[in-house]
Amino acid sequence: MTDCFRFTPRLRLLSALLLAGVAGAAHGGDAAPASGATPAGAAAADAGSEQRMRQDLQAALSHMAESGALGPHPEQVSLRVDEPARRIVSLGALVDSTSAQSARDGLHVLGATPGSTADRLGLQAGDVITAVNGTSLRGLGADNRGRALAATTLRSVVDALPDSSTVSVDVTRRDRTLTLDAPMQAVYVPAMHVALGDAAAGNGGGGAGTDSGDGCGRISAFDVAPRGERLYAARILLLDGSTPGPTGTPSFRVAAGEHRLLIAENIPTQALGVGEIATRRRQTSKALTVMVHPGQTALVAAQLHLDRTTDLNHGSYWDPVVWKEIAEPCR
Repeated sequence: MTDCFRFTPRLRLLSALLLAGVAGAAHGGDAAPASGATPAGAAAADAGSEQRMRQDLQAALSHMAESGALGPHPEQVSLRVDEPARRIVSLGALVDSTSAQSARDGLHVLGATPGSTADRLGLQAGDVITAVNGTSLRGLGADNRGRALAATTLRSVVDALPDSSTVSVDVTRRDRTLTLDAPMQAVYVPAMHVALGDAAAGNGGGGAGTDSGDGCGRISAFDVAPRGERLYAARILLLDGSTPGPTGTPSFRVAAGEHRLLIAENIPTQALGVGEIATRRRQTSKALTVMVHPGQTALVAAQLHLDRTTDLNHGSYWDPVVWKEIAEPCR
């Protein structure tokens, strides 16, 4: 079984997650701004899309780190993703393209993504797509990997459709022949460049520094701390008395030297082992003084003390810590 898109290598997976996040942000409101939209409104939309992408990126990387996809030392992983601006058109149908035999009479539908074109068409699990916009999908054989060429043909026809055109599929459903039509929708994704080096995923901001890195470093709350050492996610509330920005960025460039932070913990309730009452400790925050060295990133986390988890009122069950320092040029 396979969907229309398969991303198996690590970078392809990250790229797909990023694209999904950007596309999701694009669908968060109207499909396009009104022709009379103000510059301020467009700027607000851009800021919202950037914030959504940051959140999706952080969630995707956290999931990959927790699942082991980034290896035993995700804080040492360096990734670079470059994606050109592109138009993305997807039917949103999950089909069986495992072999030429499985698609001998057409593509067997396994399901449809909610809200997708396939969903609007009314495609159902068990349907067999025999043709798309007049192009037959029966008996097309296999590609050099042994997979059904019918899936590639379906994708090629859909990709070639102009915006707002109609996609028409011929379907066999329980011995009945149906023709289903729906407007096709394309998503336009802007070009992007994402560089993640040595665990600090932020793109800078929040402090002064030089390009050479001689007089600046970083403070990062990017969540890659090892759970085996009872280290969990932390949030930087204040940096030298001010709210750091941009919002949602876990890494901040600062001048080398001493910095004072106010930190809140993001320890999962289940890690405390004391039931739902643990949610009461969310009000606790603590100060931490960090010495940032030139060209270094100080990674901060919340250290859990399992022997003190019953003392939620005073917050002694955790402390903010710098759990690692890594070399990273300050750009």
